[in-house]
Amino acid sequence: MPRKRAKQAAASLELATPEESRELTKSIGATRLFAKYERSFTAASGLPLTLRPIGTFRMPATGHRKENPFCALVSTARKGCLACLMAQSELEKNASRKASTLHCFAGLHDTLVPIRMGHRIIAYLQTGQVALEALDNSHYDRAHSEMILRGIELDSQAARKAYRQSVSLDRDAYQGFVKMLEIFAESLGAAANTLHLAKAEKSGNPAALKAVRHIRQHSDRPISLSEIARIAGASVRHFSKVFKEETGLTFVDYLTRERVERAKERISQSSDRISDIAFASGFDSIAQFNRAFKKVAGESPSSYRLSANG
Repeated sequence: MPRKRAKQAAASLELATPEESRELTKSIGATRLFAKYERSFTAASGLPLTLRPIGTFRMPATGHRKENPFCALVSTARKGCLACLMAQSELEKNASRKASTLHCFAGLHDTLVPIRMGHRIIAYLQTGQVALEALDNSHYDRAHSEMILRGIELDSQAARKAYRQSVSLDRDAYQGFVKMLEIFAESLGAAANTLHLAKAEKSGNPAALKAVRHIRQHSDRPISLSEIARIAGASVRHFSKVFKEETGLTFVDYLTRERVERAKERISQSSDRISDIAFASGFDSIAQFNRAFKKVAGESPSSYRLSANG
């Protein structure tokens, strides 16, 4: 991709608000999908795996059963904690379209993998606290020198022992694990979109609930804002305000997501032509369908079919 196009693609990505990210992260983290994968990943790699909301200023893997004991010890020193937090902030800045790995002052590596819902980054998968070469005393000596320069005061004997307990992986093996996380992040992005729609469907507001039910039953035909407001028993202005407050989406965004989710099911479960699926899902044109599908799913319909059947 030419440099200009690459910059434009990166610029098209948006970040969810910190509040929305925390809510979605909580919902994703409570799914069986994440729990099952987290156990499998940790068992295979020996590394922690956590979900990180956008803009989170906290230590990674705190309290995780696979947290690196050296990182846990460093976090008990004020300057050590600050150094790690600043590194995490820098790592997040670099994790946009793909995974980003940071080599910290102690010689360990951390990685963030963005989770996207369409063109929006909603959270991150985080792993690491890992050495990408076999550790010996010389590695700790270098890390200890860095700690002295940074004013990080720890018991040297305890720090050395904890450092030598760090997981070491071959660089290629670690990249393989990161690639697995990138694939898993795609599944979590799709799950987040489903959860987002499910939240709207469970809305406690009568007007929003009537609207959601009608959309789910009739998304394959044209539905106007005035029509759905009338069905909800509210004025267009009042309905628009209530619907956004209850679901987190505008009426148009919700209808589009519902249609795309229906189209995704048909694409993955049938061999029907994509053009036929587009019109059967309620879209007026192929161009409109392609734009909406890529915005919600993060890829084209044909690419989605290949990955779904791969």
